[in-house]
Amino acid sequence: DYSNLVIKEAPQPIIDQAAADDAAGLSGTEAQKRITRSSSGSISMVQLYFINASSIETSGLDLSARYSRPLLDGTVSASATWTLVDQYDIRVDGRGPSVSGVGSTNLNTLGRSLPENRGEFGVSWQNHRHSLTGLVHYTSGYNNDRAGITDTTIASQTTADIYYGYNVSDTLELGVGVVNIADKAPPLAQFFLAYDPVAADPRGRVVSINLSKRF
Repeated sequence: DYSNLVIKEAPQPIIDQAAADDAAGLSGTEAQKRITRSSSGSISMVQLYFINASSIETSGLDLSARYSRPLLDGTVSASATWTLVDQYDIRVDGRGPSVSGVGSTNLNTLGRSLPENRGEFGVSWQNHRHSLTGLVHYTSGYNNDRAGITDTTIASQTTADIYYGYNVSDTLELGVGVVNIADKAPPLAQFFLAYDPVAADPRGRVVSINLSKRF
């Protein structure tokens, strides 16, 4: 339960108001002044202010489990975490109704993109010299509340990562990791960049090599 929470305005209502002002033949309105357009006429920036929300009520469930046992001169472990957002009710005006932000991009509210479910599952094995870890990440599908679009759905996404570490010595470790092994693109969404930048990573497969020294 939060009250008088400092949050940033949502851009979509300002964009909609500016469009309505344009259609009415107005110029220099407050909404129009807060929008910057490129030479082609597309929106390049919307000026947003921080305001106080009347209240936000949120509830959910976080689950975590881990199991390990000896295997092949090392230890194998399995882990799982899950986050369920059951409620995220936003009330800007103390006299007005609340708006649920669960399962939405919240472009028309004051929240952020908020899929209802997120989970991570992992399996790892390590001994005194080697370590190998595999992770699977899941984000449930949710709705795009952007005005004027033809498809309001954003699909769920599942990606997998893998990491291998080798202890060269007691203080030196060499590691190789691959994020998003299958090189999956972010779920398609009717945004300017064709994906939701708050909830998705557009980089695809990322390979990294690192060397760690402990002192």
